[in-house]
Amino acid sequence: MAKRLGLSDVEIVEIPWEEPVITRDLPQVPEQVYQERVAQLRELMEENGFTHVIVYGDREHFANTRFLTGYDPRFEESLVIVGKEGKPLLLVGLEGLYYAGIAHGVDVELYREFSLQGQPRKGRSLRAILDDCNVGPNSKVGIVGTKYVETDEFADAHIVSDIPYYLVDALLRICGRDNVVDVTRWFTDSSRGLRIPLTVDEIARSEMLNQLVYSGMKEAIKALEPGVSEIDISSKLGYDGSVPLSCHIVVSFGENVGLALNSPTSRKLELGDQLSVALGVWGANIARTGIAIRDTEDLPEEIEDTLEKVYVPYFDMLLRWYRSIRVGVKGGEVYESVRSYMEDPFFNIALNAGHLIRDEEWINAPFTPGSEDELVSGTMIQCDIIVPATPPYPGAHTEDGLVVADRSLREQLQSKYPEVWERIQRRRRTMIEVLGYELHEDVLPLCEMQGQVTPFMLNPTRVLSLK
Repeated sequence: MAKRLGLSDVEIVEIPWEEPVITRDLPQVPEQVYQERVAQLRELMEENGFTHVIVYGDREHFANTRFLTGYDPRFEESLVIVGKEGKPLLLVGLEGLYYAGIAHGVDVELYREFSLQGQPRKGRSLRAILDDCNVGPNSKVGIVGTKYVETDEFADAHIVSDIPYYLVDALLRICGRDNVVDVTRWFTDSSRGLRIPLTVDEIARSEMLNQLVYSGMKEAIKALEPGVSEIDISSKLGYDGSVPLSCHIVVSFGENVGLALNSPTSRKLELGDQLSVALGVWGANIARTGIAIRDTEDLPEEIEDTLEKVYVPYFDMLLRWYRSIRVGVKGGEVYESVRSYMEDPFFNIALNAGHLIRDEEWINAPFTPGSEDELVSGTMIQCDIIVPATPPYPGAHTEDGLVVADRSLREQLQSKYPEVWERIQRRRRTMIEVLGYELHEDVLPLCEMQGQVTPFMLNPTRVLSLK
């Protein structure tokens, strides 16, 4: 087991914030890619003897639908019905019928029960629609929700799915109990899921979105000072709605930090308060938790060793974690790199040592003890180890995004998006040469604040560095 870092192993350095490069000309997923995704799904159907796969989506659980079609339900629900051939059929509610103009490679039909409560119930029944799609007693149908079962809690159940019961029940009655199977894992398994690897265009898009999020985070953190309210700071994030949020905006001070996901309030910041600031949109998320001080002199006497007790160990966690990341590494290996901290009661870490991200803030997490899931090229990851407060000490949280990419994918990115590539390389140089990280060549950092541990949130460009 590697010796833990001590106070004498680190120093505090000044890293001025880069100016963000903001563009609204974001790369889009080409039409051909949607066709390829449907073809990939059909290959799995053929291999496993399925005639149809039906994907459910709603306002929050939209990502599988968007992956296949480019459409995300806004007010209502949706289904994507994929048969062996022809265009998939996208079922939407009445208001979704207009928005469905953004969908790619599908036929669109109104399904009356997806409309909002009290709206006209126009259109055909589900039974009639499924009949037209040749879903019947001789069909084998895979259903896709949001989460697949990871425990044996429902081992005696015939089928476990998180899509609405009325839809599952209809399919069971039409196809028979043995012909309906949950295949959500096909989409979100950490290694083999269809939605895990990003294309080169999606990597570039996520990097550009990280610039947008970073711009807001920089302005919000710069505005931190005693007397400002949580709402004052959230207003500095500059969120304009052009890219949907992947999670609620978080700005919390003092006891509100313990609520974790609380929305901003009128509570004012006091010197020495714990604080959290986070902004996440589809494809990019940055978060910071720290303490409202300018230097160690602002710490109360009972926690004057906070740097040694909390922030240096936290920096050590990140150094170990990043050192372990590469294409092909098993999730269990990454966990082992930080196990001594993850299982230390003082740090009280409850969640995983990082997780995968895509449109949603958390798609899956392979970083668990003994996990055999391997990181595939194109996987986007959040370095997201959350150390809650251990009274009287504050907690720490530095959350940034990265992609692991093999040589072929890196060469594609460098060729097609040279400005994105150069920003990534500049971040790598800062992390390696200034902060002391060891990074495999596969690791592509997406955030301008990547790996920067900030013990003094009122002096945020002073960060920890390995001597």
